[in-house]
Amino acid sequence: MNPDLLALITNIEARQPLATDAPVAAFHADPGNSHRQIYRNCNAKLGIDFSVDVLDFPGTQAFDARVVRIAAGCNNELHKHAHESLFYVISGTAEVRIGDATLTLNPGGLAFVPRWVFHQSKNLSPSDELVILAITDFGLTKAVLGDYDKRTRLAANGADVLDHA
Repeated sequence: MNPDLLALITNIEARQPLATDAPVAAFHADPGNSHRQIYRNCNAKLGIDFSVDVLDFPGTQAFDARVVRIAAGCNNELHKHAHESLFYVISGTAEVRIGDATLTLNPGGLAFVPRWVFHQSKNLSPSDELVILAITDFGLTKAVLGDYDKRTRLAANGADVLDHA
């Protein structure tokens, strides 16, 4: 069994809290501020201009919180990945493609993206940044599959996204 998955299962079975020594401030984040950037792609030809920050909460194993920022009038890549995602629009207006469906989300709007479904978010504003909080089960999925995320991103020449580009 994958050591990361075994560690996750062991921690769940132990029925003990993780990160008990962390200061209370470590369990709070303001998604409006910058955090540790894990991905950025800008491709004017494809209308792509976005970044992804991760909110590093102590003790998180199964899911993670990400802040996606998309420049005015731009979008992220059409891509798919193994983890599930829940998108919450913090500011701006988003057009979210999920498979063949398209949703328009305003601040407070919520959308779910299942595993392995091609999806893309577009900023409908010509002047304001779109900010989305994405909650994913990346930690759990990475524990099962290993570090698969680079296969899903265009800027990293990801095979999964290139199959559909």
